Amino acid sequence: MYKERCVFCDVIRQETETRSRVVAENPDFITLAPYAPRFPFETWILPRQHESAFENSSTHMFENLARALKTLLSKAERVLENPPYNLVIHTSPVQDSTNDHYHWHIEFMPKLTKTAGFEWGTGFYINPTSPEEAAKFLRDANVEEPTRGRLTEG
Repeated sequence: MYKERCVFCDVIRQETETRSRVVAENPDFITLAPYAPRFPFETWILPRQHESAFENSSTHMFENLARALKTLLSKAERVLENPPYNLVIHTSPVQDSTNDHYHWHIEFMPKLTKTAGFEWGTGFYINPTSPEEAAKFLRDANVEEPTRGRLTEG
């Protein structure tokens, strides 16, 4: 821990100030396009409050996580025409359920491009979409925001 603080808390603070890569937010979560995404429209959902382990979050936080996830997936469906995607939860290892330097989060990675020879050979990814542009497209997508108490349509 070089700077003796959580890098994800720093990211949240900076992105909240600049706003250029913020896609959506609610009281407990911020959804943003990371500074150097590997894939077009890669998006992260981060809890605003520092917590190292996903499973240590409160029921209230899980409700707002469901809202954040539904908002992101609705926006991606509208803008990207319902692409296949991967969701990855990054959390602290079970034996280290409290970690001052780790911040759990979810990565959304739509499958819009193919990883090929250059990426496999070098470990560097070619991403034709800037995170600011991706965030703007997603942010501007007009979708109905989930409301408290009702997370599904119908």
